[in-house]
This record gives sequence, C-alpha cells and structure tokens, in this order.
Amino acid sequence: MTSSERHLMPGQSRWDFSVQRYKSFRDVFCEKDLFSILFLACGRAEVTRRCLLSTVDAVARSKQEIEWILMENGQCDENYRLFQELPLQRKVVIRQCNFGINNAINQMWSISRGEYCCVLENDWENRLPSFNFVGTAHSIFQHKPSVAIVQLRAVFDPCENWGLFKPMYNPWSCNKDALENVRVYREKTDDGFEYPIGDSFYGFNNNPSIIRKSLYRECGPYPEPEVGTDARHGETFYQEQVLRTGCAIAHVGKEIYYHIGQQTTKTV
Repeated sequence: MTSSERHLMPGQSRWDFSVQRYKSFRDVFCEKDLFSILFLACGRAEVTRRCLLSTVDAVARSKQEIEWILMENGQCDENYRLFQELPLQRKVVIRQCNFGINNAINQMWSISRGEYCCVLENDWENRLPSFNFVGTAHSIFQHKPSVAIVQLRAVFDPCENWGLFKPMYNPWSCNKDALENVRVYREKTDDGFEYPIGDSFYGFNNNPSIIRKSLYRECGPYPEPEVGTDARHGETFYQEQVLRTGCAIAHVGKEIYYHIGQQTTKTV
C-alpha cells in the first residue's frame, strides 16, 4: 500500500501529502495521545533489523497507543519483508524510490495520525529498552504544554558529536559557565520524573526526537534538498524555523539512542 492509496475511496479528491494544514484533534490525521513512530530505512538490512527491533522491544513497555509508519526508501527487499512480517498491531508499510531523507520523512509525517511523532532513521539503536521513553515523553508533553520536542539522543554519544559542548545545539552537554545565552533548567512531571528543559537554542534535529504534530504543521514540511546534496542543509533551515516559534525543548534525561551508522569520531 502506498501513501497515495491509504484511506481514499474511488472518486475522492487526493490528499496533498506535501502540505500539512492545521486541523482539530477530531481530525483522523491527528488523534489525541496517539504516538506515531516514523521509521525510515534505506538498505543496510542488518542495521535496520537491529535498530528497529531495539525500538519495538522498548515500546512494548508503553501503555500508550502506538502507530508504526515503516518506510523502505530504496530497493531493499529484506527491509521490506521485515516490515511486512513484524506482528505490530497498527502499522503502515511504504516503499518508494529514494528522493532523499527529508522527502521520505515528509511522506511519513503526512500520513501519520499521531498527536506526537517519533522520528527515527534505521541506524539509531535503543540501548535502554527497560526505560519507557514513550510514556515518559507523554508525561513531559502533558506537564509542559510549551514543550514541542522531546529529544532522545544520547547526550555523549561518541559517534554523534555534532553540537557536543556547543550550548546552542546541545546544551545538555555543557557546564553552567558555557550557558550564557541558553536558559537550561529542570522540571518535574506530575508523576515525579525530573527532566532537563531549555529554550532559545537550536533544539530541532531530524532524529531521534518526539515532536508535536502541531509544531510540524506550524513550521511546514521539511525542505527537500536535491538528491545527492547534504541533507543537513535542510535541517539547519528547519532549526531556524523551530527557533522562531519560541517553543521549549526537553530531553528525556536518559542516554537512550546511539548512532551506529558511522565510525567513532573525536569528541574534543
């Protein structure tokens, strides 16, 4: 089933998947309290299986309702079979040609139905499966309506050091002396979970994060750079879009997701 065929009857006008518009919570494309997991793969079947199953294992501990959007953004039959065979209660499996990371994520956003969307590429591994990150993120969103993004990336991942010790990108890795222009503090949810929160910094990154759909709709679809160009160009633009909204960014407060798709780099 492709995104253009989902939930459309003969004779209906086609939904424009490239544009998200504001809708009420009664709209089926934004179900209240539903979490959509947007999982993007492009080849690397062994990495895909390892990382996806790590998230499936972790999410099994959550009481929240989960929707899975699983996309193979290429021609990998093994990934496609894995997506089809996984016994998940609520899922959509998509296969399309590779038009770039942001194009694929926009497609998944546009057919997702969750109030919150967890964005994951296939080389992010959950190394803390005993921690209920979905339930914790839900508590944070409920406790602090100004929070639009809950970050899940391990703060000190040696394989993902972009922004390490840079307050405007990763304030959680910085000491107080470095936080001159970024306000970082701690909050506690109604059920007693303490978490770090900040504002006025470039808190958006493509993944792994859980993002309110309302923020995505406010900022619009991710820019789609031409295939073969650096996808981070679009990410930097979107960071500025999110920064202008003035929303708060929280971190789940645990070292959960690690990047296993590249070589370890120097951290200083």
